[in-house]
Amino acid sequence: MDCFAPFLGRTATWTGHVLDGFRRSNARTTHIPRSLFVANCHPKVEQVSREVDEYFLEHWPFPSERSRKKFVAAGFSRVTCLYFPLSKHDRIGHACRILTLLFLIDADVLEDMSFDEGAAYNEKLMPLARGIKTPDRSIPVEYMMYDFWQSMRQTDEKMANAMLEPMFEFMRSQTDKTRGKEMGLGEYFRYRERDVGRALLSGLMRFCMCIDLSKEEIELVRNIDMNCSKHLSVINDIWSLEKELAAAKTGHEEGAVLCSSVCIVADEASISYSAAKRTLYVMCREWESAHVELTSSLFRRCDSASIRSYVKGLEYQMSGNEAWSKTTARYRKEMLDTLGASR
Repeated sequence: MDCFAPFLGRTATWTGHVLDGFRRSNARTTHIPRSLFVANCHPKVEQVSREVDEYFLEHWPFPSERSRKKFVAAGFSRVTCLYFPLSKHDRIGHACRILTLLFLIDADVLEDMSFDEGAAYNEKLMPLARGIKTPDRSIPVEYMMYDFWQSMRQTDEKMANAMLEPMFEFMRSQTDKTRGKEMGLGEYFRYRERDVGRALLSGLMRFCMCIDLSKEEIELVRNIDMNCSKHLSVINDIWSLEKELAAAKTGHEEGAVLCSSVCIVADEASISYSAAKRTLYVMCREWESAHVELTSSLFRRCDSASIRSYVKGLEYQMSGNEAWSKTTARYRKEMLDTLGASR
């Protein structure tokens, strides 16, 4: 997830509270190795976050005032702006709405369903995203899925339609029964490549940045994509473990099943969760070094503006995901600094 000198100025001048919080927390937590990357954020983050939050607060069926406050505190639009800081201004809102909807479906709906129930729920939404089925306007998730994708197609039909299958792959992975079985680390990474939405995030980034890669170029960046996917998955696992542990106690036995690299490493190496987190953090920094090496090798074979923009975007996905994961109220409430605590 440095080849773009023109972007360094934007990285240095953005001082929103998300990145400020990231830096403060990084300074306090001595167990976290220094990253090679610096997070950036889209300049319209405040405006877009306000607009998207207001829309969902009006339309999504939150069960209580507390859940509404938790939604705002989670900052789903902020993570999108951290993922795609170089997005075109007229496209970042589309990505924020889509990812926020998918976050809410995952957290508010699927955690309380069995795999079969969740699969049926998601399958009903797919024709709406394609625009081949008319939504029931009394069901918010239906008209949101339909309206959001229609709006994206109006902006860029080709790129929007190209993202449908990656989103469907992600939605199917959410209810994949593989999630409920024991896995080694390698199998887990292969599963999480789909579950973390690598192809979806890749497609959204290309849509947001207007990067039109050929099939040959997509194949050329595949190893870099997969390397990025592992980084995203593990950072998410490290910071979300306490939330996932709590969900496993209260949610459906399948929908809220615990599936985390932290648990796998702890069990296979017979170490504590805290030690597993520290071990995995070192691995994340190695994947950052691998990103630099892989991109340097790629540029010697294919050095185009679109390729450079794409791999720089992956770098920002990694650094942005970490910045959000470390600061979002969605994870921090239960975290209690377990990087330095015992299991």
